[in-house]
Order: sequence, then C-alpha cells, then structure tokens
Amino acid sequence: MRVTENETFFIDITEKKCPMTTVYVRVKLDTMTSGQRLKIHLRGTETRKNVCASVKALGHTILENSPVTGSQNLYYLTVKHC
Repeated sequence: MRVTENETFFIDITEKKCPMTTVYVRVKLDTMTSGQRLKIHLRGTETRKNVCASVKALGHTILENSPVTGSQNLYYLTVKHC
C-alpha cells in the first residue's frame, strides 16, 4: 500500500479514559508522516483539552476543533502531522 502525504486517518477515542486518550493519539501520530492528517473523535471537555495540549506539545497543528453537531459532549479534532 502506498502512503500519500495528504492521506487522512481516523481514530475514535470516545470510550477511552484519560490519560490513555493522549497515548492512543500519540501512538497513531507516531505511525504517520509529515503532511498526513488525523481526525480524532472524542468525548468530554477535559479529554478535548488534554489531547489538544498533547498534540501541540508534540509539534503538530490542529486544523479543526469542533463539537459534533447534534451530539452532546462529543467533539472532533483534525490534526496535521508536522
């Protein structure tokens, strides 16, 4: 399988608990290359805050940080691997 720079991956951590949420995201980001994107589906404001902080600390860019329409306490982030 050929990996492209602009490929987007998806990870659902809605059922994971902190601090494992940041671990799952980091493991996935570690398998990716520069330019690729990761869409993260997550639950809770605390998880959202922690994952955002972790992603930024690793030097990646958050392209999108939004609530899921019609779903209470669910969010998605889109991260660009740098």
